[in-house]
Amino acid sequence: MSWRWKLSVLFVLIMGFSTLIFMGHETSTQAPPIPDKVVDQSGTTIFTGEDIIAGQGVFQKFGLMDVGSVFGHGAYNGPDFSAEYLHLAAETALEREAQKKFGKAYAQLSAAEQGELKTGLSSELKQNRYDAQSKSLTFTENQIEGYKASIKHFDTEFGSGGKLPLPIDYIKDEKERLQLTRFFAWSAWACSTNRPGKDFTFTNNWPPEELVGNFPNWQIFLWSAMSLIMLVGGIGLTQFLMSAFPNLGWAPDGTTLTDNVKSFKPFRSQTSIYPYFIVVVLLFLFQTVFGVVTAHYIVEAGGLYGIDIRDILPYSITRSWHLQLSIFWIATAWLAAGMFMAAMLSKNEPKAQHWLVKALFVAILIVAVGSIGGEWMGIKNMLGNLWFWFGHQGWEYLELGRFWQILLTVGMVLWAVIVFRSIAPLLKGQDKGSLPYMLLYGVIAIPLFFSFGMMYHPGTNFAVADFWRWWVVHLWVEGIFELYTTIIVAYFFCSLGMVSERSALSVIYVDIILYLGSGIIGIGHHYYWTAQPAINMALGSMFSALEVVPLTLLTMEAWKFVHLAKVEGSIKNFSHYWAMMFLIAVGFWNFLGAGVFGFLINTPIVSYYEHATYLTSNHGHAALMGVYGMLAVAAVLFCTRYLMTEDAWSNKLCAISFWSLNVGLMLMLLLNIFPAGVIQMIASYTHGFWFARSYDFIHSSKFQMFTWLRVIGDMTFVVGGILPLVLLVLRGALHLRKAQDAPSTS
Repeated sequence: MSWRWKLSVLFVLIMGFSTLIFMGHETSTQAPPIPDKVVDQSGTTIFTGEDIIAGQGVFQKFGLMDVGSVFGHGAYNGPDFSAEYLHLAAETALEREAQKKFGKAYAQLSAAEQGELKTGLSSELKQNRYDAQSKSLTFTENQIEGYKASIKHFDTEFGSGGKLPLPIDYIKDEKERLQLTRFFAWSAWACSTNRPGKDFTFTNNWPPEELVGNFPNWQIFLWSAMSLIMLVGGIGLTQFLMSAFPNLGWAPDGTTLTDNVKSFKPFRSQTSIYPYFIVVVLLFLFQTVFGVVTAHYIVEAGGLYGIDIRDILPYSITRSWHLQLSIFWIATAWLAAGMFMAAMLSKNEPKAQHWLVKALFVAILIVAVGSIGGEWMGIKNMLGNLWFWFGHQGWEYLELGRFWQILLTVGMVLWAVIVFRSIAPLLKGQDKGSLPYMLLYGVIAIPLFFSFGMMYHPGTNFAVADFWRWWVVHLWVEGIFELYTTIIVAYFFCSLGMVSERSALSVIYVDIILYLGSGIIGIGHHYYWTAQPAINMALGSMFSALEVVPLTLLTMEAWKFVHLAKVEGSIKNFSHYWAMMFLIAVGFWNFLGAGVFGFLINTPIVSYYEHATYLTSNHGHAALMGVYGMLAVAAVLFCTRYLMTEDAWSNKLCAISFWSLNVGLMLMLLLNIFPAGVIQMIASYTHGFWFARSYDFIHSSKFQMFTWLRVIGDMTFVVGGILPLVLLVLRGALHLRKAQDAPSTS
């Protein structure tokens, strides 16, 4: 490849990560301070910074980010605790001021009188009373009264029992419930108090809350407009470049397709990979079952069809498992496919390679079972001070304890060693920017970027910890794994003679430039309202808009797969027909789920009212399952097609699974998640975010109707989509091809 390609890639990586490091520095230095003590106006201590940090620990230990949210990040069935505290405290203050000034209840005041009180309260709360020298924060009398009212509210919610789908006495220790309220008090203070020297709050005036004067500021409108300009400009420039260089992408270049399934003879290490695929489909099944239970909690907070299961499987644990298992089964499929492809490409099996494959399989099982059990024990408060290490770490998508997280990282390093041993012969004499080296770089990047999820601990400021969490949730999943799978697909096409190595390599370079060029800094769209500085919103909004640009190309690229895989005039004669169909589905969902639904919620002004509503979940389901899930299924079908005998394979089961997964996912979105998100965003705009996330709104007749309609999509997805896939893979386990007798001596 030309040095210009390599220089462009180097520039994108340096620019992207330099900017991201700058954003991290700004986040760390400008995070809302945790005071040493919170005092009243006479100087008497109300609570301390240690209480706030301890309360954050309680929030994490009991998995409350999988029940509700703070700064809008977390689950959507429960309240946003920052917004709920802020609204309750504001109502308490306004009622107090109404009695004090007018001698009436607030509801009895005229609109003008209410407006006068709200203006006064807004001015009072917006004033930043944190003293950086003494590291003390002064609460006004209204803030203290709001704090007292919130103590009673949250003590009931997590003690004697409230409206959340949690068992009575979920947090048994009264002191821990009090510390939790103090953490919520700090988060609500950050939402309502201006940054030093600024006219907007630490959270850029989020959440929408009329009572305290939280409305969109000028920056939200400005960067929304700038993101639209970036989108239009980016699409125009990319279309120009694609027209100027028509050979970019998955273009046929005179190569001849080789359908080698029938003659394939696996190495012993490759047949040893088959148990991975069994685990993948079973985890996929369990993940969706817990998803169904989690969704049912929305219509029946007390359990499952009259059976109270909250003590055994509270909402916090079913949602935790639903999210974590999604990462587990998808990542396991990709890792297994990487090991399979490495041996297939190099035609090389190093000595004792199959033992390493089996050792890694055992390690993955230990992490999966250990972390799931640990999370349950953690929220049951059975692990004491070890909850962070072996229990529920407390962060959405990174629920597994730190010990399991470290063990998983070590497992990924072992996986990288396994792949490297296989492809080592391919690296000899190759240019450092060649296809084999790109595979090596992608493999090394996976454990490296996953490890950034260990850059925080229980005492880390919430805003700073959330900055690093998204390095895994967004950058690792949507960036590094996206690149890795592109490399695997490129090698897949190249090995079958569908494209030349040069064409495959050009696709990888374009992918790095377009996807990582926008996606590295585009991670900032998660940072708009999480108490990070406005510069993160500015950069994130513009570059996340550019993330749509490469996705618009995928609809065209996906259709090219049909032409690349034609055998005797039709793709249906290709042995990997259904794997190719899932790759085509990836192109569709990448455009719709990540592109259309992603951009729908990414402009700051839309996100201001939409953030942490079902429209976010709509994008998440369409992108995570539609893109990464479908890619994982494609990987399973591609590899198992080689490993099982011809008589065990069933195109019929694949067809049922394909159409049911795609139709079921679409029905989930159209019948439930998307319309529910629309009415929730409208409620956020008209009544305030606290109301859109309240029990009363979630359990309103219209919202409940959409939730029940989801059953149609869920059943289509699980019964028609997953069960045939499970049946196919389990049947294949009984009909594996015989491994080669003599492995390579390389």
